[in-house]
Amino acid sequence: MSTSANDIRSLARELVGEVGEKVLMLLIQVKEPLSDEEISEKLGLRINDVRKALYDLVKLGLVSYKRMTRRDSYWHVYKWYTDEKMISQALLRRKKEVLRKLEARLRYESENVFYMCPVDGSRYSFDEVFENYFRCPRCGSDLVEVDNTQIVEKLRELVDKLRREIENDEKVLSGRSV
Repeated sequence: MSTSANDIRSLARELVGEVGEKVLMLLIQVKEPLSDEEISEKLGLRINDVRKALYDLVKLGLVSYKRMTRRDSYWHVYKWYTDEKMISQALLRRKKEVLRKLEARLRYESENVFYMCPVDGSRYSFDEVFENYFRCPRCGSDLVEVDNTQIVEKLRELVDKLRREIENDEKVLSGRSV
C-alpha cells in the first residue's frame, strides 16, 4: 500500500492541523528519529506547538518515539520517528472507522422513510413527521415523502468500494500479494 504524500499531507492537516502536517512531513523526509527541539528548530515553530502536534500524531498512530537517557545528566530525551508501515496502518484504521460510519448511515437510510419540507428543504424521519402530524415544525407547511433510493445506492457503492480498498490494504500490510 503505497500512500501518496498528498494523501498523507491532507489526512494530517485534517486530523491535527497545519503544524501536525509539517511535523509529520519532516519526519517522513528525514527518515531518522529527531528530538522535539530538533523538529522545532528545523521547522521554525514554537516548541510547545511541536510537542502538541507530536502528542496528537502519537494518539493517531502516525508517529512513535524512543525514550533515551542522557548519560551526563540522566535527563530523558525523546526521539520521534515514523515510517511507511506505521502510516499505512494508521490510514487503514481511519478507513475502517469511516466504513463503520458509512455502514451505520446506510442502515439508517435503508430502514427509514423520510419527508421533506417543500418550503425550506429540511428533511425529517417518519418518527419526527408523525409527532408533528406531517407538518413542518419550522414553517407549518405539509411535508412531502422523499425517495432516498439514490442516496442508498450511492452509500452502497461507497461502502463496497471502501471494503475492497480495506481488503487490499490488509493484504499488502500482511505481505500477501494483491
